[in-house]
Amino acid sequence: MIEGRMIEGSLVPSLSQYILVNWHGQKVVRISFGQEEPAVSGPLSKRIAAYIEIGAPRPEANLDFSRCTEFQTEIYALVQQIPRGSTMTYGQVARLAGCPGAARAVGQAMAANPFAVLVPCHRVVACNGPGGYFWGKDLKTKLLQLEIKHQ
Repeated sequence: MIEGRMIEGSLVPSLSQYILVNWHGQKVVRISFGQEEPAVSGPLSKRIAAYIEIGAPRPEANLDFSRCTEFQTEIYALVQQIPRGSTMTYGQVARLAGCPGAARAVGQAMAANPFAVLVPCHRVVACNGPGGYFWGKDLKTKLLQLEIKHQ
C-alpha cells in the first residue's frame, strides 16, 4: 500500500477476471479488470462483481474525476445514464452531448475511461459492431450479454 492508496478486488466468475478498485483515501481513482488475484477483497469490488454477475443494483462510489477533462466528465455523465442491457453508438452519445461531429472524440473518451463498469463505456458501440474496448472486444461482448440476461 502506497501512502493512502489501496487496491481491492473480487472475482467475476462469468468473465474469469477480477474487478479491481484503486482507492486514494476515500475516493476511487480507477476501476479496471485483471487476471491476478489482488491481496485484498473489499466491499465495493464485491458489489461491482455482483452487479456484473447477478444483476445486483449498481453500487454507489465516490469516483474521482479530477484527472478527467471537462469533455470526458460530461461524456461519462451521459454514458452513466445508458440503461443496463442497452447500447448507444459513439455518434449518438456525441449528439446527446451537443457535439454532433464528435463521435471520434467520444471514442477517445471511452478509451480513457478510468472507471470500468460504473462508467459503462462497454455500452457505447460503433455503428457497425461492438467497437473497441480497453480489455478486448470479447470482454465487452460478455459484459453486454450478462447485462441483457439481468435486465
